[in-house]
Amino acid sequence: MPGEPETADHDDVVPGAPSDNDNLTGILADLAAKGYDDEIYAVAGGQVRWRACGHVMAAADLEIGELRRLEGASDPADTLAVYAVRCPACAQGGALVLHYGPMASEEEADVLVALPETT
Repeated sequence: MPGEPETADHDDVVPGAPSDNDNLTGILADLAAKGYDDEIYAVAGGQVRWRACGHVMAAADLEIGELRRLEGASDPADTLAVYAVRCPACAQGGALVLHYGPMASEEEADVLVALPETT
């Protein structure tokens, strides 16, 4: 219709930046294809645990390979940060999925505060 914006062609999508085109399943598949296929969980005390090897470490000591965010365009409570990291004990890559904002658990909030800054 006249006066309405044209449909976006997605040429302006910035890799790693939140967009309505991203979803958790797609991000996890992309990271798995890059070798980050393990699950990593936030645990008490600002620490994380790898599912495959059981290694537990301080989130502050993680080396972050990539950060992807989902900002819940249709549901503002659906805000997630997905970190691609490797286990220093076994070198297994994995995805650490954390809620941020009002949906974050205490463990997730502690890990988010402890994580090293990304550029």
